Amino acid sequence: MGLAFEGHRAAGAALLFARSNDLVHVPPFAFCQLWDSDLRTRSGDTREAPSRWRETRERPGRVNRGPTYTCSMLPEGTSPPSFWELQLDRHSFVPLYYQLQEALKQQIESGVWKAGDALPSEPELARRFSVSRVVVRQALAILEDDRQIVRIRGRGTFVAQPKLDYRAGGLSRLLATPRGADVAVQVLDKRTIKVERSISEALEAAPSEDVARLTTLLSLRGVPLAISYSFFLRHEVAWLVDAAHVGRSLPSDLTLAQHGVELERSQLSIETSQCGQFEADRFGIPHRSAVFLVLCTEHRRTDEGTAPFEVARVEYRGDIMQFRLEVSPTDTDALAATWTFNEGVETLVGALP
Repeated sequence: MGLAFEGHRAAGAALLFARSNDLVHVPPFAFCQLWDSDLRTRSGDTREAPSRWRETRERPGRVNRGPTYTCSMLPEGTSPPSFWELQLDRHSFVPLYYQLQEALKQQIESGVWKAGDALPSEPELARRFSVSRVVVRQALAILEDDRQIVRIRGRGTFVAQPKLDYRAGGLSRLLATPRGADVAVQVLDKRTIKVERSISEALEAAPSEDVARLTTLLSLRGVPLAISYSFFLRHEVAWLVDAAHVGRSLPSDLTLAQHGVELERSQLSIETSQCGQFEADRFGIPHRSAVFLVLCTEHRRTDEGTAPFEVARVEYRGDIMQFRLEVSPTDTDALAATWTFNEGVETLVGALP
């Protein structure tokens, strides 16, 4: 289950995505079939499913449409057919438009068609698959809603940049994995300070213990997205303090794992607020514009269990971003907050070809 909050909508607006095991996502091609015990029982078919059929799952971060069953009837060592050799199954219960969007999506997700590549035109697709233009438009509409393609009037349809979904949290969340060349974490300030009681207690710091504060700006393809005020026990992040140079970005290959840190759980609160002049200047937006304020405590794994690693106050732009809360499929009490862009913002971050 996911709950989406969009910054450009009224406060409290939410979009709920429900998961249902009755929804089955089926590859539609003639060389693939569905074997599912529940469906076979309903149809009176009691045959065992061949062992070569396998169940797969949707990628993390996407709305789960239920189990996905994939198969291949091709002889071993045979290459799969090219896109133009695929046939829609007109005897399948899956609608033709859905089969067509699956064929198109396969080309995108397999990397055959890369970001910025032009898709075949509507007339060409209709002609090749012997379907109407209405069917083609329905297929493209699904991909556009899923933000896998962008359609530009007068130019055509193009593969969109990969969707961006990042887990919300402090600076340490950004350092959990290497960052791509288009992601920059610029250091705005660093200092060792004595902090207020609430922060020291959250870090479980001794009264006299030094705390490192790092102020960073997260940008994607040159567009500023979030400012983080992060607090760490100084002796635990000497490596990070040494790597942080004010006015420069942290190395893209700098990760927690290199220094024996493994993040565990997060404690988050998300609320709406207004940005101050400092944040407005760096975001390039008017003073007192809407922002998402995230207060979080990141915990690291230890031999004894977990311990606080970072306390952070993060301001995310409210004009171009949204948050989703996702329930863990294995632990219904566990939630993960991820951020992505509002619909239509790809033009701002250069996702259009």
